Amino acid sequence: MTRITRRIATIALATLVVPLAAAQEIATQPAPEPKLVLVLSGGGARGTAHVGVIRALEELRIAPDLIVGTSMGSIVGGLYAAGWSPDEMEELLAATDWNEVFSDEAPRADKTYRRKQDDRPVLIQTRVHFKGWRPYLPPGILGGQNLELLMDALQAESTAAVDLEDLNIPFRAVAADLGSGEAVVLRNTSLATAMRASMSIAGVFAPVELDGRRLVDGAAVANLPIGVARDLGATTIIAVDISTPLDPDDDDPSDLFSIINRNNSVLAAANRDRDLRLLGAGDVLIQPDLGDITFADFSRSLEAVASGVAATRAKAGELARYSLDDDAWQDFLTRQRRRPHGPIEIDRVRIDNGAPIDDAIVRRALSVDPPATFDSAALSGELIRLRALRYFGVMSFDLEGEEGNRELVVTTPPPPYGRGSVQLGIGFQDDFEGNTGYTVTARHQVLPVNRRGGEWQNVVQLGTVGILDSQFYQPLDSAMRWFVEPSAGFRRELADLWIDGTPVVEYEIESLEARLAAGRVLGRWGELRATAYTADYRATPKLGSPIFPPDEERRGGVRVDFHVDTVDQVAFPTRGFEVSATYQRSSSALGAESPTDLAAVRVASSFSLGRIVVNPYLEYGENFEPTFDYLNLFKLGGLGRLSGLGDNELLGEKLALGRIVGRYRLTGFRLAGFSVRVYAGLSLEAGNVFAADESITGSSLRTAWGAFIGADTPLGPLYLGYGRTDDRDRIYLAIGDRF
Repeated sequence: MTRITRRIATIALATLVVPLAAAQEIATQPAPEPKLVLVLSGGGARGTAHVGVIRALEELRIAPDLIVGTSMGSIVGGLYAAGWSPDEMEELLAATDWNEVFSDEAPRADKTYRRKQDDRPVLIQTRVHFKGWRPYLPPGILGGQNLELLMDALQAESTAAVDLEDLNIPFRAVAADLGSGEAVVLRNTSLATAMRASMSIAGVFAPVELDGRRLVDGAAVANLPIGVARDLGATTIIAVDISTPLDPDDDDPSDLFSIINRNNSVLAAANRDRDLRLLGAGDVLIQPDLGDITFADFSRSLEAVASGVAATRAKAGELARYSLDDDAWQDFLTRQRRRPHGPIEIDRVRIDNGAPIDDAIVRRALSVDPPATFDSAALSGELIRLRALRYFGVMSFDLEGEEGNRELVVTTPPPPYGRGSVQLGIGFQDDFEGNTGYTVTARHQVLPVNRRGGEWQNVVQLGTVGILDSQFYQPLDSAMRWFVEPSAGFRRELADLWIDGTPVVEYEIESLEARLAAGRVLGRWGELRATAYTADYRATPKLGSPIFPPDEERRGGVRVDFHVDTVDQVAFPTRGFEVSATYQRSSSALGAESPTDLAAVRVASSFSLGRIVVNPYLEYGENFEPTFDYLNLFKLGGLGRLSGLGDNELLGEKLALGRIVGRYRLTGFRLAGFSVRVYAGLSLEAGNVFAADESITGSSLRTAWGAFIGADTPLGPLYLGYGRTDDRDRIYLAIGDRF
């Protein structure tokens, strides 16, 4: 049980014995007169039914004097208090991608090319950050960046009021104080902060810090805050309860979603029952029939809205006494609908940057150039892309001032941890014919090293491929387009040499290399770089025939690389392109002892047809000088590279390979940025290696096919497959990735 989970359990227990009158209101003041209060409960996606309730209340011409909401009830209640109509809220629900809201991970298309390469190879998704010398344990699975930007955008499109009392309808949001276990009724704060704090699910989102308190979702203390409404002077209450009922037949939830759903229900049940006992004879309780809609079923929002309408209309007789006459109702609508609907003009931009990066880099990432029209979607997208650099904490924005003197304030704080992080990875593969490989990888990154966006990366990998490598990447301009990258590394790997389908010797190949690269980033999609290198190579036979000698060689030269990367994910991509083109030429000035002159290109594409994904792939390489140097020869064989042959079984001065892979998504789920997808697939392959003087013809290509079950897991890609080339076949098991 985590520290936050224990704290929430303590809070939930406290609500059974501490009267709600003990709840404290930040900067509270007594309500001046009796009022009709609309109370909206929490319940995640079930809370979208509140929109339907409000729509039906408007049909009955009922206007609340105050709205009190918890969690999703605070979102709907806060927006209505700020002037959103039921139709506008329903459109918002339909247009919002809630999977993105409940995730901190930026879409890969929004990442810089540099950050996309963090995905190569595919390591375990979770990074370990440090605060000082200690590992940093975050207060929630998510920092809440996308949720924060959504709340900021909703506030910007609603009102500039800081005090919730000054909204079109006075509004209160209820949160829980992690420190004291008290219900906190939010008043003197912004609408965005109030809504964000009230729905910060403990353990999922980081708490919201406000006036020295650490606030989380109020469901644990007052999911249906009737007692809060009484304390605020309510004489009549319309309470809407969309809490998930406890299912007596579901006393042993087994999957992740049902466990979270059950936990939320248990926490809310006791305090909801206590509050229900506070309803009086003139109060009205509305409980929409939401059936099996869970807290996470945002795809069923419109269904929940309809249930809210139906449940409220069923109470029309009880509610009729609170209907306003025509004049009073029109007066309310005029007041309630008061929010900006036209363009919002920005006169100035202020960047409050506390991150360890130059203000110029932050400013360059923002397209707004005053005087300009405010576009919350564009600004949110730019901030998400900026945060994907991994230099910042949870960013926010706000509009200050009045028309003609309006300032956009963008806040970019530092992350709550230090600059260093470690990411681990594992790799394992076996063809059940004696060829087994494994790797354990640790990648250490420090970013940024300096205010110009410098980055230091170190890789340690143990196993059949051992690596010790260090790189320093330094952007040269505020747009972070031009860069230099000095690096050095040691690599040791085992390689088999094959004759007629049989491995005859195993070599241990070691290299020690120094590199200096410079280049230009091409938008978010690619990179062009030139690298000067010098290296020492040693090949030592370890197993097999003694007739194969050891070898040592000094190499040096220049390599030019052009890369394109637009795929949506590295493992099992569903759309996008990958291009890798390399030209390499030796130079005696850099230590080369033998000539090298070669080029290679790889092109891969991914596109989807419903649940079917097709991945065509082409590869070609050629040595322009005859060579028998193992390091210069192209290699072919293994899973996807003439499946059925051994890894790198074929060696040649030229290589040609084409394949097409089709896979069908069997199942999958996504939660809090983690996802698992399972596929079944087939591959058709054709290719071969050739001597320098051989022509590549259709008849000279070898053909292969394969079938596999694959899964994209938090540990990396998992394959169980079968491949056949000519009359040879193999079974493959592989998990993870490696450098």
